[in-house]
Amino acid sequence: MNTQNAEHNIVMLADDFTGANDAGVSLAQAGIGVEVVLDETTFSHAQARVFNTDSRALPAQVAAERVAVLTERVLRQNAPDWLVKKIDSTLRGNPGAEVAAMQQVLGAAAVIIAPAFPAAGRVTRSGKCYVNGVLLTETEFASDPKTPVTHADVGALFTGPSINAQPGDLPQILARATVDAPVMVVVDAQTDADLDAIVRHASQAARRPLLVGSAGICDALSRLLAPVNQQTVLAMVGSMSEIAQKQIAVAAAHPRCFPLFIDINNAFASEPEDYRAEIIAALKAGKHCLVHTCPDDLARHQIAALCERWAVSRAECGERICEYLGQITRDVLAEVQPDALYLSGGDVAIAVARALGAKGFRIQGRVAGCVPWGYFSGCEWQRPVMTKAGGFGDETTLLKVLNFIEERSSD
Repeated sequence: MNTQNAEHNIVMLADDFTGANDAGVSLAQAGIGVEVVLDETTFSHAQARVFNTDSRALPAQVAAERVAVLTERVLRQNAPDWLVKKIDSTLRGNPGAEVAAMQQVLGAAAVIIAPAFPAAGRVTRSGKCYVNGVLLTETEFASDPKTPVTHADVGALFTGPSINAQPGDLPQILARATVDAPVMVVVDAQTDADLDAIVRHASQAARRPLLVGSAGICDALSRLLAPVNQQTVLAMVGSMSEIAQKQIAVAAAHPRCFPLFIDINNAFASEPEDYRAEIIAALKAGKHCLVHTCPDDLARHQIAALCERWAVSRAECGERICEYLGQITRDVLAEVQPDALYLSGGDVAIAVARALGAKGFRIQGRVAGCVPWGYFSGCEWQRPVMTKAGGFGDETTLLKVLNFIEERSSD
């Protein structure tokens, strides 16, 4: 487990037990001491304390009173550096009443509301909550038997006027906020990068705003306060299969991914465009670099035209492209050392192996159900290598591979 030396004083209030656990888990994984407090009269010395108010199904006024009392107790005990109101990503419960109670006790100049949880398919667009692309009020959550949701418009759930903004708007908004003229802002977020920007702007504000959000914003806070060692992957995706392209698209939403399209015509050009510098720069910046050769679904149907243009057979075309990708990989690895290689497509995998001078492959295990991983033997590259047949896996396979490498850094 990755450990952190910095001291933290974080308090989160959640309205149910599982939500409290969701709020604290990423902080715990980052090495911060976390305790979910079930008895609010008990003082915890943990760096991050997550209180379960058990108020989701209570009448709004009762929930607000419980939250207000707890907030006052927290402030008396030890004023936290960060105070977060954790809410449900589908807006169930009493978010409006509970946030209003906290704001009143705190005298907060600004309240940032960001319920998005992109990893679970919950995003905020134009101030409205969507679940897997469907407006919240058109999903099963609208008919939840215990706490049905009646609004997809996030701002409509909160007391008083609110504004809708993008993450980049926050510095100006927060600079104008005062105790006498407080502001409540619903911030759109469709990716983890958006949530990271929201938390970063909150951390830079002259007066710390009350942060309101789901597990997504809690994860972003964890990334800000206790960043893990940034493991990087160089992914060479030569496969033009439909599923390989979907895997690239899903992984590209990862906040540290840099997708790079390589025009395969460069494999035949006398003076090909040099992509090496871009790849090296991305890896040195702590990003996963996802190199691919298929810009869209139509490209895989244009191989015949490519072969005709360069007067080669399909077999010769494939060999030339794979050799080109192998050379790029070899040259990049001479300049920078990512933490792992991911090779999608059998021809690409063997071309890279040959370019690196590998004599064998020592298999260690399997990732994401269909990706063998191990180490090349007989060559200088001695970091993990993962190979995948082009058509194997589902849309999340490459993302799971990235997560696998990142998690190795915290073992």
